[in-house]
Amino acid sequence: MNYFFCLLMLAGFPLLASAQSSVTLYGVIGNGVRWINGTNGGSTVKMASTITPSWFGFQGSEDIGGGLKVIFRLENGFDSPNGNLTTSNVLFQRAAYVGLDGQYGRLTMGRQLTSFEDLAISLDPYALAGGDAAISPGALTVVNVFTGDTRFNNVLKYTYVLNGVKLSANYSLGGVAGNQRAGANYSMQAAYQQGALFGGIGYQRTYNADATQMAQNYQAGGAWQIGPVRLFLNYLGLLISGSPQFASQRRDSIPQGGIVYQITPSIVLTAAFYDDIANNLGNVGGASGHKTTAFALAQYFLSKRTDLYAEIDRNSFSGAYKTDPTNLLVFNRNAASNATVGVSLGFATHF
Repeated sequence: MNYFFCLLMLAGFPLLASAQSSVTLYGVIGNGVRWINGTNGGSTVKMASTITPSWFGFQGSEDIGGGLKVIFRLENGFDSPNGNLTTSNVLFQRAAYVGLDGQYGRLTMGRQLTSFEDLAISLDPYALAGGDAAISPGALTVVNVFTGDTRFNNVLKYTYVLNGVKLSANYSLGGVAGNQRAGANYSMQAAYQQGALFGGIGYQRTYNADATQMAQNYQAGGAWQIGPVRLFLNYLGLLISGSPQFASQRRDSIPQGGIVYQITPSIVLTAAFYDDIANNLGNVGGASGHKTTAFALAQYFLSKRTDLYAEIDRNSFSGAYKTDPTNLLVFNRNAASNATVGVSLGFATHF
């Protein structure tokens, strides 16, 4: 009887499989050589995926009728020079969510970007896609500033798009008994695309692990496509409330802009500038300073999937930013230096 049942199951399996939507494997692998000065011990030459971090993922959908689909996405980041996970002990660091997508919008649940982060990506000349804070400074200000994580866990996000208008909001559950704010996040965005013009505004609030501090982000900006040139202008703000150790509120004003020039179908030039004007850095009263980031990137596409690149960047620090522990660590910077300059050469291929 058991043998007969197994034969029936095996016979029916192809029919069951054919009824399911296919699952797509995708990703990118990039690598290159990078030189940086101003680091501890002098200049550094290393292998690094500065422009395009390496990752792979699985995504799929199933049409369940009535214009409604079940969707999912799993994405894992890794370091191509050594094969290590981008984040230790986190398999799907970039995304792990499931949801529903249809005419009334998209609802997703799981580890993912917030609605605010989605807008920040749309307003950045390189879509915050760099693998190094040297060209993606937003990775230190639009993310969870308390954990340094670029994604949020336990996110419930809803997005609706109609006639060029995009509305999106999310809530990340902290999951702490008796304290609904602890570790929680919520954000929202409103954006509009009309022909060559794009604009959007967004707001985000994040609480630390015990809700003794909160961080607020806000931004407004736009992009304008003029023939082969796309111009970007954005204003980003960050506020971090005082802590039991330091009472002052940190305030960052970060105007930023950039340009993407598609010279030919194979050649793309990108340049961007960010000016982080910080007050009460580290929540220490009077600790003010500037951090400026500028980079230029040239890409030559050998095909639709593979490109060669050359890049140069400069990050300069003044005032309290010269001794800021986070930036000293991220850039492996010599505290006596006022700036770091980096040059990267490499290539990346998508699949």
